[in-house]
Amino acid sequence: MFAKKLSLAIVASGLLAGTAFAQSTWVEIEDDNVQVTEFGANVDQVEDWDVYDAAGTDIGDVEEVIGTDPATPTALVIDFNDDAGYVDGDVIIPLDQFTYENNRLVLNADAAAVGSFELWTD
Repeated sequence: MFAKKLSLAIVASGLLAGTAFAQSTWVEIEDDNVQVTEFGANVDQVEDWDVYDAAGTDIGDVEEVIGTDPATPTALVIDFNDDAGYVDGDVIIPLDQFTYENNRLVLNADAAAVGSFELWTD
């Protein structure tokens, strides 16, 4: 009996631990009119914006606006230029890592920080 309870406890703790390490569930914001309030623009406007680093170098562009539900943008998918020194692939970056200044979307995270963000697979 003790072995059976111990086995169940191990299985349950493994399931809980797996949940803690699961990636976020992201959805693409399909409605082009949803507002990305951080930038004072809608999804249609934000998609394809160029992305700049703090030095003003064009480092990539916005591929998708995504969120945890279809009406709440919380992150951008960025496709970095090959020569920018960032991760190869589309990267999910939270909105709080950007500022919109002088009509430019500026990424405030460096290449090392971006390397720790989740990759987008659609």
